[in-house]
Amino acid sequence: MRSFIKIFYCTILLLVASRNSAKAQPYIDVINTRYTSSPDAGIFNHNKKNIVLNYFNASTTLPVLFKNKKDFVILSPFYEEWSSTINGIDSFQKHHRSLALPVSLLKSIGKKWNILITPIVRINDTVICAKSKWQFGGALLASHKSDDGKFTWKFGVYINGDLFGVFVMPLVGIDWQVSPKTNLFGVLPGNLTLEHKVSNHFYYGATFRAITNSYTDRNNKYWRVDENQSGLFADYYFSKNIVLNIEAGHSLFRKIRTGNKNEAGTDWMANDNVYLKLSLAYRIRFR
Repeated sequence: MRSFIKIFYCTILLLVASRNSAKAQPYIDVINTRYTSSPDAGIFNHNKKNIVLNYFNASTTLPVLFKNKKDFVILSPFYEEWSSTINGIDSFQKHHRSLALPVSLLKSIGKKWNILITPIVRINDTVICAKSKWQFGGALLASHKSDDGKFTWKFGVYINGDLFGVFVMPLVGIDWQVSPKTNLFGVLPGNLTLEHKVSNHFYYGATFRAITNSYTDRNNKYWRVDENQSGLFADYYFSKNIVLNIEAGHSLFRKIRTGNKNEAGTDWMANDNVYLKLSLAYRIRFR
Protein backbone atom coordinates (compact mmCIF):
# COMPACT_ATOMS: atom_id res chain seq x y z
CA MET A 1 0.00 0.00 0.00
CA ARG A 2 2.82 2.43 0.83
CA SER A 3 4.45 1.68 -2.52
CA PHE A 4 1.20 2.47 -4.33
CA ILE A 5 0.86 5.79 -2.47
CA LYS A 6 4.45 6.73 -3.36
CA ILE A 7 3.87 5.92 -7.03
CA PHE A 8 0.60 7.88 -7.01
CA TYR A 9 2.12 11.02 -5.53
CA CYS A 10 5.22 10.81 -7.74
CA THR A 11 2.92 10.71 -10.76
CA ILE A 12 1.06 13.80 -9.58
CA LEU A 13 4.31 15.65 -8.90
CA LEU A 14 5.49 14.86 -12.42
CA LEU A 15 2.26 16.20 -13.81
CA VAL A 16 2.50 19.44 -11.85
CA ALA A 17 6.17 19.85 -12.75
CA SER A 18 5.27 19.53 -16.43
CA ARG A 19 2.23 21.83 -16.33
CA ASN A 20 3.64 23.96 -19.17
CA SER A 21 3.02 21.01 -21.51
CA ALA A 22 -0.46 20.24 -20.20
CA LYS A 23 -1.91 23.67 -19.50
CA ALA A 24 -4.06 23.75 -22.65
CA GLN A 25 -6.88 22.69 -20.31
CA PRO A 26 -7.53 24.42 -16.98
CA TYR A 27 -7.52 21.30 -14.76
CA ILE A 28 -7.36 17.52 -14.48
CA ASP A 29 -9.54 15.49 -12.11
CA VAL A 30 -7.17 12.85 -10.78
CA ILE A 31 -10.04 11.12 -8.95
CA ASN A 32 -13.71 11.83 -9.60
CA THR A 33 -17.03 10.36 -8.49
CA ARG A 34 -20.34 11.72 -9.74
CA TYR A 35 -24.01 10.87 -9.57
CA THR A 36 -26.77 12.22 -11.81
CA SER A 37 -30.49 11.86 -11.11
CA SER A 38 -33.12 12.68 -13.73
CA PRO A 39 -36.66 12.15 -12.38
CA ASP A 40 -39.82 12.28 -14.47
CA ALA A 41 -40.16 16.07 -14.33
CA GLY A 42 -39.58 18.24 -17.35
CA ILE A 43 -40.12 21.73 -18.72
CA PHE A 44 -40.27 20.97 -22.46
CA ASN A 45 -40.49 17.93 -24.75
CA HIS A 46 -42.29 16.17 -21.93
CA ASN A 47 -45.27 14.71 -23.79
CA LYS A 48 -43.84 11.23 -24.37
CA LYS A 49 -43.37 8.34 -21.94
CA ASN A 50 -42.50 8.75 -18.26
CA ILE A 51 -38.92 7.82 -17.47
CA VAL A 52 -36.52 7.97 -14.53
CA LEU A 53 -32.86 7.88 -15.53
CA ASN A 54 -29.99 7.77 -13.00
CA TYR A 55 -26.25 7.61 -13.64
CA PHE A 56 -23.14 6.90 -11.53
CA ASN A 57 -19.49 7.22 -12.55
CA ALA A 58 -16.16 6.72 -10.76
CA SER A 59 -12.99 7.56 -12.66
CA THR A 60 -9.33 8.40 -12.31
CA THR A 61 -6.73 10.07 -14.53
CA LEU A 62 -3.13 8.95 -14.05
CA PRO A 63 -0.58 10.62 -16.34
CA VAL A 64 2.95 9.21 -16.64
CA LEU A 65 5.58 11.64 -17.92
CA PHE A 66 8.24 10.55 -20.40
CA LYS A 67 11.90 11.40 -19.84
CA ASN A 68 11.71 14.27 -22.33
CA LYS A 69 9.25 15.99 -19.93
CA LYS A 70 6.96 16.81 -22.87
CA ASP A 71 5.03 13.64 -23.63
CA PHE A 72 2.65 11.55 -21.53
CA VAL A 73 0.94 8.22 -21.32
CA ILE A 74 -2.40 8.81 -19.59
CA LEU A 75 -4.41 6.01 -17.98
CA SER A 76 -8.08 6.92 -17.49
CA PRO A 77 -9.99 3.88 -16.18
CA PHE A 78 -13.61 4.35 -15.16
CA TYR A 79 -16.73 2.52 -14.02
CA GLU A 80 -20.23 3.71 -14.83
CA GLU A 81 -23.79 2.52 -14.31
CA TRP A 82 -27.15 3.54 -15.74
CA SER A 83 -30.45 2.84 -13.99
CA SER A 84 -33.62 3.29 -16.02
CA THR A 85 -37.36 2.69 -15.65
CA ILE A 86 -40.12 3.70 -18.00
CA ASN A 87 -43.89 3.43 -17.45
CA GLY A 88 -43.39 0.42 -15.18
CA ILE A 89 -42.03 -1.65 -18.05
CA ASP A 90 -39.91 -4.52 -16.72
CA SER A 91 -39.19 -6.35 -19.98
CA PHE A 92 -35.75 -4.71 -20.14
CA GLN A 93 -32.88 -4.75 -17.67
CA LYS A 94 -32.99 -1.68 -15.45
CA HIS A 95 -29.24 -1.54 -14.87
CA HIS A 96 -26.48 -1.31 -17.46
CA ARG A 97 -22.83 -1.12 -16.48
CA SER A 98 -19.50 -0.27 -18.07
CA LEU A 99 -15.88 -0.90 -17.11
CA ALA A 100 -13.45 0.87 -19.44
CA LEU A 101 -9.73 1.56 -19.86
CA PRO A 102 -8.77 4.42 -22.19
CA VAL A 103 -4.99 4.65 -22.62
CA SER A 104 -3.79 7.88 -24.23
CA LEU A 105 -0.51 8.93 -25.74
CA LEU A 106 -0.04 12.71 -25.69
CA LYS A 107 2.77 13.65 -28.08
CA SER A 108 4.15 17.18 -28.48
CA ILE A 109 5.16 18.24 -31.99
CA GLY A 110 7.13 21.45 -31.77
CA LYS A 111 5.88 24.22 -29.51
CA LYS A 112 2.36 24.58 -30.86
CA TRP A 113 1.09 21.14 -31.88
CA ASN A 114 -0.02 18.13 -29.81
CA ILE A 115 -1.38 14.77 -30.93
CA LEU A 116 -3.55 12.66 -28.61
CA ILE A 117 -4.05 9.00 -29.57
CA THR A 118 -6.47 7.04 -27.37
CA PRO A 119 -7.35 3.35 -27.82
CA ILE A 120 -10.29 2.34 -25.62
CA VAL A 121 -11.30 -1.13 -24.47
CA ARG A 122 -14.49 -1.56 -22.45
CA ILE A 123 -17.15 -3.93 -21.20
CA ASN A 124 -20.70 -2.61 -21.65
CA ASP A 125 -23.23 -5.07 -20.28
CA THR A 126 -25.91 -5.67 -17.68
CA VAL A 127 -23.35 -7.53 -15.54
CA ILE A 128 -19.57 -7.19 -15.43
CA CYS A 129 -18.24 -10.76 -15.58
CA ALA A 130 -16.16 -13.14 -17.72
CA LYS A 131 -19.07 -13.57 -20.15
CA SER A 132 -19.63 -9.85 -20.68
CA LYS A 133 -19.44 -8.40 -24.19
CA TRP A 134 -16.38 -6.29 -25.10
CA GLN A 135 -16.22 -3.15 -27.18
CA PHE A 136 -13.16 -1.64 -28.86
CA GLY A 137 -12.71 1.89 -30.10
CA GLY A 138 -10.53 4.94 -29.92
CA ALA A 139 -10.00 8.60 -30.66
CA LEU A 140 -7.46 10.74 -32.49
CA LEU A 141 -7.23 14.41 -31.55
CA ALA A 142 -4.82 17.06 -32.84
CA SER A 143 -4.46 20.45 -31.16
CA HIS A 144 -2.80 23.71 -32.13
CA LYS A 145 -1.91 26.39 -29.56
CA SER A 146 -1.73 30.12 -30.24
CA ASP A 147 1.47 32.12 -29.76
CA ASP A 148 0.37 33.46 -26.38
CA GLY A 149 -0.81 30.00 -25.20
CA LYS A 150 -4.32 31.24 -24.36
CA PHE A 151 -6.17 29.70 -27.31
CA THR A 152 -6.08 26.13 -28.60
CA TRP A 153 -8.02 24.54 -31.43
CA LYS A 154 -8.65 20.77 -31.44
CA PHE A 155 -9.95 18.50 -34.16
CA GLY A 156 -10.12 14.76 -34.71
CA VAL A 157 -12.36 11.70 -34.81
CA TYR A 158 -13.88 9.14 -32.44
CA ILE A 159 -14.67 5.56 -33.55
CA ASN A 160 -16.27 2.77 -31.50
CA GLY A 161 -17.56 -0.70 -32.26
CA ASP A 162 -20.95 -0.22 -30.65
CA LEU A 163 -23.50 -2.99 -30.39
CA PHE A 164 -25.76 -1.24 -32.91
CA GLY A 165 -22.87 -0.97 -35.42
CA VAL A 166 -19.73 1.11 -35.96
CA PHE A 167 -20.16 4.58 -34.48
CA VAL A 168 -18.05 7.37 -36.03
CA MET A 169 -18.07 10.93 -34.73
CA PRO A 170 -15.96 13.92 -35.90
CA LEU A 171 -14.51 16.03 -33.08
CA VAL A 172 -13.94 19.79 -32.81
CA GLY A 173 -12.61 21.31 -29.61
CA ILE A 174 -11.45 24.52 -28.00
CA ASP A 175 -9.45 25.57 -24.94
CA TRP A 176 -9.65 29.33 -24.52
CA GLN A 177 -8.51 31.42 -21.59
CA VAL A 178 -11.01 34.19 -22.23
CA SER A 179 -9.69 36.23 -19.31
CA PRO A 180 -7.59 35.56 -16.20
CA LYS A 181 -10.79 34.35 -14.48
CA THR A 182 -12.80 32.83 -17.36
CA ASN A 183 -12.18 29.65 -19.36
CA LEU A 184 -14.05 28.05 -22.27
CA PHE A 185 -13.05 24.46 -23.02
CA GLY A 186 -14.29 21.15 -24.34
CA VAL A 187 -14.52 18.84 -27.34
CA LEU A 188 -17.79 18.84 -29.29
CA PRO A 189 -20.14 17.14 -29.72
CA GLY A 190 -19.06 15.51 -26.43
CA ASN A 191 -18.82 18.45 -24.03
CA LEU A 192 -18.30 22.19 -23.68
CA THR A 193 -17.82 24.16 -20.45
CA LEU A 194 -17.69 27.87 -19.63
CA GLU A 195 -16.36 28.52 -16.11
CA HIS A 196 -15.74 31.73 -14.19
CA LYS A 197 -13.61 32.15 -11.07
CA VAL A 198 -15.04 34.18 -8.21
CA SER A 199 -12.37 33.26 -5.67
CA ASN A 200 -9.94 30.43 -4.93
CA HIS A 201 -12.84 28.58 -3.32
CA PHE A 202 -15.71 29.26 -5.72
CA TYR A 203 -16.30 28.90 -9.47
CA TYR A 204 -19.52 28.85 -11.48
CA GLY A 205 -20.52 28.41 -15.10
CA ALA A 206 -22.52 26.60 -17.78
CA THR A 207 -21.93 23.24 -19.43
CA PHE A 208 -23.17 20.96 -22.20
CA ARG A 209 -22.49 17.25 -22.68
CA ALA A 210 -23.64 14.61 -25.15
CA ILE A 211 -23.48 10.88 -24.45
CA THR A 212 -24.00 7.96 -26.84
CA ASN A 213 -23.48 4.47 -25.42
CA SER A 214 -24.74 0.96 -26.09
CA TYR A 215 -24.92 -1.99 -23.71
CA THR A 216 -25.68 -5.68 -24.10
CA ASP A 217 -29.24 -6.36 -23.01
CA ARG A 218 -31.10 -9.59 -22.41
CA ASN A 219 -31.93 -11.90 -25.37
CA ASN A 220 -28.80 -10.79 -27.26
CA LYS A 221 -30.19 -7.31 -27.82
CA TYR A 222 -28.64 -3.94 -27.10
CA TRP A 223 -29.76 -1.01 -24.94
CA ARG A 224 -28.72 2.37 -26.37
CA VAL A 225 -28.86 5.76 -24.68
CA ASP A 226 -28.40 9.12 -26.41
CA GLU A 227 -28.39 11.68 -23.62
CA ASN A 228 -27.73 15.40 -24.10
CA GLN A 229 -27.60 17.67 -21.06
CA SER A 230 -27.34 21.43 -20.70
CA GLY A 231 -27.01 23.02 -17.27
CA LEU A 232 -25.53 25.48 -14.81
CA PHE A 233 -22.96 24.49 -12.19
CA ALA A 234 -21.11 25.71 -9.12
CA ASP A 235 -17.75 24.40 -7.83
CA TYR A 236 -16.74 24.80 -4.21
CA TYR A 237 -13.10 24.06 -3.26
CA PHE A 238 -12.81 22.84 0.32
CA SER A 239 -9.04 23.00 -0.17
CA LYS A 240 -6.66 23.57 -3.04
CA ASN A 241 -7.51 20.19 -4.59
CA ILE A 242 -10.77 18.88 -3.10
CA VAL A 243 -13.78 20.21 -5.03
CA LEU A 244 -17.53 19.66 -4.81
CA ASN A 245 -19.48 20.21 -8.03
CA ILE A 246 -23.25 20.83 -8.09
CA GLU A 247 -25.02 21.05 -11.44
CA ALA A 248 -28.66 21.36 -12.48
CA GLY A 249 -30.19 21.46 -15.94
CA HIS A 250 -32.37 19.75 -18.51
CA SER A 251 -31.91 16.92 -21.01
CA LEU A 252 -32.23 17.67 -24.73
CA PHE A 253 -33.42 15.29 -27.47
CA ARG A 254 -33.06 12.28 -25.17
CA LYS A 255 -33.49 8.95 -26.94
CA ILE A 256 -33.38 5.43 -25.51
CA ARG A 257 -33.61 2.45 -27.83
CA THR A 258 -33.35 -1.34 -27.80
CA GLY A 259 -32.71 -3.61 -30.76
CA ASN A 260 -30.39 -5.99 -32.56
CA LYS A 261 -27.08 -5.15 -34.21
CA ASN A 262 -27.29 -3.09 -37.43
CA GLU A 263 -30.95 -2.27 -36.70
CA ALA A 264 -32.46 1.11 -35.92
CA GLY A 265 -34.01 -0.37 -32.79
CA THR A 266 -37.24 0.26 -30.91
CA ASP A 267 -37.58 3.80 -29.58
CA TRP A 268 -38.71 4.03 -25.93
CA MET A 269 -40.14 7.53 -26.67
CA ALA A 270 -38.57 8.90 -23.49
CA ASN A 271 -39.41 12.30 -22.03
CA ASP A 272 -36.81 15.02 -21.69
CA ASN A 273 -36.44 15.79 -17.98
CA VAL A 274 -34.59 17.99 -15.52
CA TYR A 275 -31.48 16.55 -13.88
CA LEU A 276 -29.28 17.15 -10.84
CA LYS A 277 -25.60 16.15 -10.73
CA LEU A 278 -23.31 15.94 -7.70
CA SER A 279 -19.58 15.31 -8.06
CA LEU A 280 -16.62 15.11 -5.69
CA ALA A 281 -13.10 15.25 -7.13
CA TYR A 282 -9.42 15.54 -6.36
CA ARG A 283 -8.49 18.22 -8.90
CA ILE A 284 -5.23 19.75 -10.04
CA ARG A 285 -5.64 23.15 -11.69
CA PHE A 286 -3.18 24.69 -14.15
CA ARG A 287 -4.91 28.07 -14.16
